[in-house]
Amino acid sequence: MYKKNFCLCVFLILLLCSACGNTEIPFTTEDNQESSQASDEVPSNQNIDVVFQDKLTYSNLDSESSMSEIRDILTKAGIQTNHVDTVLSWVTDYNDSMRECPSFSLIGDFVTVDGMTVDYGEYPPMSVWWYKHNNRNYHDVLCRIVAYELNHDNISAGNVIKEENFDCWDENTAWLYTDGDILFGREAVEGEHKAYVPFPLIEWSKDMQAEYFTLFNPIHITEQCSEQEMFQAIQEKWNEQEISFKESTFSLITFWTQSGDRICASHAATLIEIDNGYLLFEKTNPESPYAATKFSSIDEVKQYLYNMMKLDYSRYNDQIGTYIILQNDTLL
Repeated sequence: MYKKNFCLCVFLILLLCSACGNTEIPFTTEDNQESSQASDEVPSNQNIDVVFQDKLTYSNLDSESSMSEIRDILTKAGIQTNHVDTVLSWVTDYNDSMRECPSFSLIGDFVTVDGMTVDYGEYPPMSVWWYKHNNRNYHDVLCRIVAYELNHDNISAGNVIKEENFDCWDENTAWLYTDGDILFGREAVEGEHKAYVPFPLIEWSKDMQAEYFTLFNPIHITEQCSEQEMFQAIQEKWNEQEISFKESTFSLITFWTQSGDRICASHAATLIEIDNGYLLFEKTNPESPYAATKFSSIDEVKQYLYNMMKLDYSRYNDQIGTYIILQNDTLL
């Protein structure tokens, strides 16, 4: 979701991993998976109606029936079964390895809770469980990769960028540095981090990798831009790269934020039209659970996305600032 947050998390974990062997590190944490109050408001400058929704219906797919239901929804929406099965294999791998993580409780069948956010807890304990407890030397997939896997048949990029221009190589400046770790692995740097191998359950061609970074590479813009300037910059860049989307009952959702003179899709998800509403499917954060959440309106989707991002930023005493949410290439 949020690159700065994850970099801090990874930094803490790398320190832990480099200082310790394969023994489990005890962490004292509370099960703080709580829904927050519905008073979180969408900023008025976004020109959308505030929806005072106080219930959320969601699942982390930790049951056979929820997995079957989501598979049925995704395939009926027109997503190819091989893409659906790939993502659900990632879900199974994650849930099997993180089910006992003390930071949260995975939800199987859909439940309805109060509020419009789900707090899965702080990142360091989750990352310790992923790397140390499960003895893994690779990152889990993140939101953009999951969303692209499901949506890429509806995305076309006629003018892809070269591999050397993927924004994943420079540890100090790359917004998509972790995306690069996941797709390509990373050689060890003495005194800094051990080697990472690519995520073993992903098989993307060179063409898919190029299209992915063409779509998600950050875009340069003036600092403190407006929402309109942000949207215009994305349109211009995507036109330059000849990026287009097919209309369908499922679509790519991207939440764009600014850092300095660049904007990027800080979060990505898949939105599916279902009977009586919508289903949003997402990887909520690196090392955080997958979630499928049901909504009755687009306003509820926007409210949820804003509240979850606001919660993410608040962990580091930060604010979202200017943002826009896109459904494919149009404003949501």
